[in-house]
Amino acid sequence: MVGERLRDLRKALKKKQIEVAKELKLNPSAISQMESGKINPSLDNMQQLWKMYGVDLHWLITGEGNMFSDSKIGIVESKNKGWETLQTMLNKSLEEIAKAKMDLVDSAVIDVPVEGEIAAGPPVESILPHADTISIRRGQIKGNPGNFISLRVNGHSMEPSLHHDDIVVINQCSDWQKLSGKICAVRIDGAITLKMMTVDNKTQTVVLLPINEEYKPILVKPEDHNDLTLIGNVASLYRRF
Repeated sequence: MVGERLRDLRKALKKKQIEVAKELKLNPSAISQMESGKINPSLDNMQQLWKMYGVDLHWLITGEGNMFSDSKIGIVESKNKGWETLQTMLNKSLEEIAKAKMDLVDSAVIDVPVEGEIAAGPPVESILPHADTISIRRGQIKGNPGNFISLRVNGHSMEPSLHHDDIVVINQCSDWQKLSGKICAVRIDGAITLKMMTVDNKTQTVVLLPINEEYKPILVKPEDHNDLTLIGNVASLYRRF
């Protein structure tokens, strides 16, 4: 353990804990906790030990090699090896911090409001209680959480992929070309429908395809409607059992 080697170093230097603490500008209790293994010396602490006492950093960190270097060549080799070991430790610490940060972001829970229903065929009576919001993990969606809304599916035209009473999380986007080929929420003259959307550029027609073969495709000519709006595409799914 680093703490045990730190105690061996102090005894080899014939110093008391209070002396080492003073030279490292630490409280004596910190040295005691380091030696007992309750806390680990920081990278700055280890650099100070190397500068003041010429301790072999590789030995201090790993227990391998000598406590001190016996020659100039040995000092240079020890210094280089020690710095390499420190750098490895630092890189590992940074990776662990980055991973912990990503895990925290991914595990964070956000609430997305349920704005209403979205038709997937003729209206069907709901068998589950309605929800005002759903809670999902941040890692399930990409982008600004404020750009997402959720809608409860009403109907069976998107089965077996999307079921009646599922709640779909919609990433709001109005770019028809970008979302062509994706399951989208589309508003037609005030009614919102959920379908696989494609754009036929040749005929200037929006094609809305159901997944359930019992339902027919919907062909929409923009000029035939007062309101044709692309709300966005399905980014996530919430299903209650």
